[in-house]
Amino acid sequence: MSSSDPTQQAAIDLSPSQLRIPKENTYFAFVLIVSLVVWVGLALTIIGIFYALFIGLFLWLGHGLLAAYLRAEAVRVSERQLPQLHATFLDVCQQLGVIRVPQLYVLQSGGLLNAFATRFAGRDFVVVYSDMLEAVGPDSPEMKFILGHEIGHLKSKHVLKQVLLAPGLFCPLLGPAYRRAWEISCDRFGAFAAQDMSGSLRAMLTLSGGKEQGRMLDAEVFASQHEEERGFFVSLHELTSPYPTLSRRVRELRAIQSGEPARRAPRNPLAYFLALFVPGGNFGGGGASGALIVIVIIGLMAAMAIPAFQKVRESSLEKACYNNRLMIGAALDQYELEQGQPPASFDDIVGEDKYLQAMPVCPAHGEYSAQRMENGYQATCTVHGSGTVKLHRH
Repeated sequence: MSSSDPTQQAAIDLSPSQLRIPKENTYFAFVLIVSLVVWVGLALTIIGIFYALFIGLFLWLGHGLLAAYLRAEAVRVSERQLPQLHATFLDVCQQLGVIRVPQLYVLQSGGLLNAFATRFAGRDFVVVYSDMLEAVGPDSPEMKFILGHEIGHLKSKHVLKQVLLAPGLFCPLLGPAYRRAWEISCDRFGAFAAQDMSGSLRAMLTLSGGKEQGRMLDAEVFASQHEEERGFFVSLHELTSPYPTLSRRVRELRAIQSGEPARRAPRNPLAYFLALFVPGGNFGGGGASGALIVIVIIGLMAAMAIPAFQKVRESSLEKACYNNRLMIGAALDQYELEQGQPPASFDDIVGEDKYLQAMPVCPAHGEYSAQRMENGYQATCTVHGSGTVKLHRH
């Protein structure tokens, strides 16, 4: 049997300190800086705080509904329910040093092969889709890899970072790169939990080729696609997706197996330029968590843009009202100057062949009045007041 056969037994040469790849920490620093700048900017405005609280409420409700759906609709794994899977999950948690074991659920997914982790109200959840369970079995190295990958997300607090670092994750290039580093790190968590590289590779090949043919694929051939299948659109897809391509993930696992660093495949330079115009988030992967991030970012942008727009609009309305008060005061002043007596009402100055053709209307729907001052008339608006408008006779 050749060394490229994914069914061949292979050991894992990893230590717990090597599970998180260095790039993840590097990207984290930049994403954190961007996020802090945005959050501080919001904190300095009352409207920004309001929007942040409003969006936070919807995020909390969304996660609460997801947790409720899992607890009511999915199958909770325990000693009495799917005991083999439960025992495998406990082994994975022990291998990864997890003291507080998350709740594990199996969810019918309509044929999807996947799993995910989430958190709500201080409780961690790991969910395995039923078709994935049927594809790899409850106590296989493949299942240990899948469970270990999701535990890696929880141990690395990726679920919490999706919200706290949302502004940075939304940044083009930087956000998706950081998310891809998450997945590579969590694949290492999965491989370390499985302690079986061939089983880990079979899990990835199942995600790629399906539950029937996936385990029969050649890992080396599939990994080579990452270097052979290049070009502009492949590069653009890689740069804008929050998930590494499956061929790259298999290549990274094989690099652990061989002990040699994986070679970096070249990317089209033009793809970097166009990727600058594609925001980060979960646009490449979809899902409820991605939608939540998009909602957060839209709210952040609105929180920053709306106050500025309102200030410009209010300033424009006040200037228009100022001009109206200026015209009213000048007309009243001119009437008294020519007639030698104060006007009885606005009717004396408004109309055909009078000082004003029509009564000015406040753009903010205020009502105008005027009073005789020592040196002239002062027009007042019920919305904008009198301001600094004080008119004097020539």
